[in-house]
Amino acid sequence: SYKYQGVKNLMPVTINGDGSITGLSVGGLPNGTVDADTLASGLATQGITMVDHWRMSADSTAGAEAVLTNWTQISTANHQPGRVGSSLSVSCGVFTFPSTGIYNITASFAFYFGTADDAIGQIFLKVSYDGSNYNTVSAWRCGNYDNNLHQTTTQNYVLDVDNTSNVKFYFETDSFSANTELRGDANNGESNVTIIRLGGT
Repeated sequence: SYKYQGVKNLMPVTINGDGSITGLSVGGLPNGTVDADTLASGLATQGITMVDHWRMSADSTAGAEAVLTNWTQISTANHQPGRVGSSLSVSCGVFTFPSTGIYNITASFAFYFGTADDAIGQIFLKVSYDGSNYNTVSAWRCGNYDNNLHQTTTQNYVLDVDNTSNVKFYFETDSFSANTELRGDANNGESNVTIIRLGGT
């Protein structure tokens, strides 16, 4: 049997149906039972723990089904990088996540259409759940039958990353004609992607 030693006037602690607690006086827990370290460990996985931001570093005139590869993480002299936690990695245009979790991917693409014949621009978000096969899960599309037209379109997608080796993504162009460009700049945000970890998977 278990016997308390050195404790006098011990009262039972009751958790009531309405959530209130009786039988526990102020200071009733032993010193050190709940401390800053205990609270910190519980809060470490709560809320937003990662924010990462990338931009296209140059214009692209890629043709049909071309992977966008000219991504650079924002870290220029005229910007204070707004990142939190670990960063994604990018290889040949394919983004890899630093940890599992639920992520929001928000991208903005700036199109330039030189002539009325170049009326439509489209970007696809391709996601793999097995590390090799990619499917379209979202699309950015804009255009108009006009000359010298600039348009920016924004779209987002929420992704469950349950395995960092298998779940990856990249952006792919639709067919671009000769006078259509996707605008990018290493020092200014024209075509960008922001990835935010919303919580655990």
